[in-house]
Amino acid sequence: MKRLRWLSVTAAAVLALTAAACSSSSSSSSSSSGTPSSGSTTAAASSSVFGTPKKATGSPYVFGMINDETGAVTFPEARQGAIAAADYVNNYLGGINGHPIVIDACTGDGTPATAARCANQLVAAHPMAILGAADVGAPASIPIYQHANLAYLGGIPFTPVPAIESNSIQFWSVSVGDNAAAAVYAGKTLGVKSVAIIYFSNAQGESLLPQITPVFKAAGVTTIHDIPLSPTSPDPSPQAALVESSGAELAYVDVPNGCGNVLKALKTVGYTGKLMGIDPCGAPPVIAAAAGGANGMYIASPFLLQTGTSQQAQLFQAAMKKWAAPGTLIDSISTAGFATVMNVQQMLSTISGTPTTATILAAFKSGTHPNFMSHPYTCNGQAMKGAPAICNDYYLMNQIQNGVLTQPDPTWVTSAGLFPGLSG
Repeated sequence: MKRLRWLSVTAAAVLALTAAACSSSSSSSSSSSGTPSSGSTTAAASSSVFGTPKKATGSPYVFGMINDETGAVTFPEARQGAIAAADYVNNYLGGINGHPIVIDACTGDGTPATAARCANQLVAAHPMAILGAADVGAPASIPIYQHANLAYLGGIPFTPVPAIESNSIQFWSVSVGDNAAAAVYAGKTLGVKSVAIIYFSNAQGESLLPQITPVFKAAGVTTIHDIPLSPTSPDPSPQAALVESSGAELAYVDVPNGCGNVLKALKTVGYTGKLMGIDPCGAPPVIAAAAGGANGMYIASPFLLQTGTSQQAQLFQAAMKKWAAPGTLIDSISTAGFATVMNVQQMLSTISGTPTTATILAAFKSGTHPNFMSHPYTCNGQAMKGAPAICNDYYLMNQIQNGVLTQPDPTWVTSAGLFPGLSG
């Protein structure tokens, strides 16, 4: 478990900050790992996307973050996305009213014990708020933030806890809302009647079944086969064989890591039904690992296509190339990390004086707001039944065509009216 304090290149010139370790026996430091390009057409194009530089030179606003980067399931791209956005904000948008964003990050491993230790150490440093990232241990960390009266903003709400706590603001519902929207699309648009769901046999994966199974049924699916997969399994072939033998018209691959292996195994066993997956399944390395098994797969995403022609997609791509670590995945996880910082900067910049937890939450809960690369959000507790912290329940259906992730349908899909309510 490591704790990393990250500051943008600009702010580092103003303030020298060192990294603190999560234990007293060691220390580490971190900075943005991307190498800025220069002297090229690409660099010039990136500069035009970024706009006119406006550097933040005031005292830093520190935000805590837990991101799972060790253990069975890891998501380093969430923190890298946040890093890229913070560097862009600090160099080109003047930070938050002139104050650079600092990310004080602790590395989690998905376990409640580590999440709780990280949360206590972040709280002890008195951050302005917590930026959500990929923290599977959120059920153990978020109550600690709430006790410390700290807002928890954005990220990837893998478990139900971030979706229900009063100090939480969630710009989308990854792992619940996207699955529910995909279920609606499967039943209402594709017209399938039987589905096999491959999911991780851990707390995160198992918590999804009671949320999305009723949506499949409400959308017209009559037969559902639940097929668990261990997160540490080296070979998903037995699960693929179960899908094939089930006769399911659609295989829903709901695993955040190892999706490529599952899709390859499905192809190997001869499965010819329709495919759906979660957004990480659409990352280019995953498509390549599937060896053709990903073609035709549908994916519900809360985001505009990252490789599309929209101005925000071009900004995201340029910032990730400039400031994120080389090789960082471009998927829903990195996009959520990036967009979280962008949304926080936009909203906190409307607050006069130093933001407090009360003014931060009040700002987010007032009105409807633009959502970076996503559908506008309204934090009135009504987006998803039983999930008052979710502010947006709209998704676009991507599809992998000829090995490339595409977004052929611009229609936003929602599970409103079919989602029975969050439990757990």
